[in-house]
Amino acid sequence: MNNKKFASWGDDEKRFFNLFVAAALALVALPVGIACLILGFGMGDSPCIMCWHERFCMVAISFMALIVVRYGFKVRYLVTILFLSCLGLYDGFLHYSLDGTGGGYLDIKQGFGLEILGAHTQFWVVVVHFCVIIFLGVILMLGKNVGKIMQNSEENAYGVVLPNFLLGKIAVAVFVVIMAFNCIQAFITAGPPPYLASATPSRMSADPSKWFWELDHWDEHEIDFRESWNPKLPNLPK
Repeated sequence: MNNKKFASWGDDEKRFFNLFVAAALALVALPVGIACLILGFGMGDSPCIMCWHERFCMVAISFMALIVVRYGFKVRYLVTILFLSCLGLYDGFLHYSLDGTGGGYLDIKQGFGLEILGAHTQFWVVVVHFCVIIFLGVILMLGKNVGKIMQNSEENAYGVVLPNFLLGKIAVAVFVVIMAFNCIQAFITAGPPPYLASATPSRMSADPSKWFWELDHWDEHEIDFRESWNPKLPNLPK
């Protein structure tokens, strides 16, 4: 397959890979981009250690979608996307059970995710990863000759066409820009290795004196995301 064949590329391939580009752009620009640029840099919201793991799942799914757009639709890429989606669902349910509205016992209104449409961001993590699975099903349902596309991908038949896919290049550029801002936010709120993100992060600030980096989560005996709810009383005067 050569560059000239891109113009005569079948409608099935065009529709299929356009949908994957749309999925990658929607995931990285909406939940990941909004969390970083609007909630983070705009409103000072700092991700906790679980938030970062949930965001990593979204980023990894977007990256795998871009891999599909670049190298074709292969079984191992599909399995990876499904695994990451399930991992993101698990993280979201776990986090929401701890900090979310409607029963989250750690939420005492000091942050732990801003509310969007009345629900904490932890809830929207579940929604986003559920939508990934649903949208993947829609792509497979609407796509025609998916088996042939997968076979051609395994044979690297799209090796020349896909690198010249304009929408794919745009999606990669958007991904790189948003990841750059995420790296800056991660450095400010979590710090460089071996520091880890905090379970109770301070508000995001451009003032280095307000940056808070910690190593607490390396403690193998830690079983909660906070310090004790029953601290020792001070020595009060009698």
